[in-house]
Parts: sequence; C-alpha cells; structure tokens
Amino acid sequence: MAPYEKDVVNINQEKLYATQWNESAKYFYETKRYQWMSEKLVEYDIVLEIGCGTGYSTLALVEAGHTVIAVDKNLECLEKAKALVEQQGKLGKVCFLEGDIAEDGFRKFLSEKCKFDVVICWNIGTSWSKEMMEFYLPHLVEYGLTIPQIKQNPESSYSELIIWKVCRVASENKVPVQIVDRGAQELRFQNDPYYRMLGEEFSYSKIYYDNLHVDSISKGGRMLSTNGVVNDTEKIDIVLVSIFME
Repeated sequence: MAPYEKDVVNINQEKLYATQWNESAKYFYETKRYQWMSEKLVEYDIVLEIGCGTGYSTLALVEAGHTVIAVDKNLECLEKAKALVEQQGKLGKVCFLEGDIAEDGFRKFLSEKCKFDVVICWNIGTSWSKEMMEFYLPHLVEYGLTIPQIKQNPESSYSELIIWKVCRVASENKVPVQIVDRGAQELRFQNDPYYRMLGEEFSYSKIYYDNLHVDSISKGGRMLSTNGVVNDTEKIDIVLVSIFME
C-alpha cells in the first residue's frame, strides 16, 4: 500500500471512530455517567483530560465547574469536541490540544507548558490499524508486554499502555490521577492487582474505588468487546469503575 493510501485509510478509520464514539459518549452524557465520574474531582480546578473524544466528557467537566486541558490524538474527535463545547458557550473554559500521551516529547510539553491539578483518563479507546500496531509496538514492549500478548489483544494492550503513561505524567507532576474503566464486574482493593501495582510503581499511597452498574450502547455506537469478541447487541450491561490515586 502506497503512503498516501495508508493516510486515507487511517483518516477514514479516525472518522469512523469519531462518529461511533460520539453516539456512545452522548449516551454517557445524557444518562449522567460523566457527572458521576466528575463527582470525584470536586476539590480540583484545572483538569488534564487525556482522551477527550468528541467532547461530551469535557462538557460535563466544564459544567461541573472545572477548567479543562483536553487532549486527543484523533483530530476528527477534537474537531467534534470543539464544535460541541463552542455550541454550548463553554469554549473559554477549555484548551484543546492534539497530541499523543505515549510520546515522550508531548508528555514533556504538558509538564513544562501546562499547569493542572489532576489528570484523568475516562474510558480509553482508539481506532486501530496495522499501521498503529507498528507505531506503538516499541512503546508496548517498553511497557513490558510480549509480542504474543500484544497480538492476542492489541486494543487491550494499547489501553494498558495509555493508562500507564497517564499515571506517569500525573506522578511526574505530583498530582492525583483518576482512571475510569469499563468491565463486567466490580473492582475493589481485594480483587485488583493491576491498579495497586500502578499505585506502587508511581508512589501513590492511597487508592479509592467506586463502581457503578450501568448499560452502554454497543451496536449503533463504538461496539464493545469482551476477550476480543465484539458484542453487536444494541446495549449491554457493564460496570464503570473509578480508580482515584493520590
């Protein structure tokens, strides 16, 4: 495939992802899922949001009284996010940045040029392609995953990488971090080796868990998968898990 053809494929995938995720995010917003997530942030003014998507999460943060530095690497998502926030008259409370938290140079820029009180990453996701796999492979190996692990579930591997990078930028700037994940069961201290390990790695002394049983759009939005199997039903039951570390 010629370089320009790859660019077209990637742009089309980004557009598709932005369109699908917009429906899922709108549902989260309308059903006040984002309001539930933001309730954990009442003490903090400036929020660095990694993966703002199409802006519904950003809008919920602004409506909760926060100033937001909203980051996404998908330009299609960013354009939708800016349009949404501007439509609601809230653009003055948001700084939108196109960038990839996996890249060292962008994390350095955030640390040196931006001031924030807390870092969040809610429901991380992305479009996926062979070219993305090739680009992120060195980052995934650096993180500690093996090639067979990555090939078995590339999207889950990517999510782990981004969560690790989010915790890293928060720790480097000595601020708390909140991760919101989706799963099939509740997560608590007793059954959570993963976030406890991250907390220890990045010197966080406290971890707070909260779980919310909800439904989520799958077919008609960004379809969800379990163990690599895509769920094509209209809605599915999930558990939203908030992990807050300080």
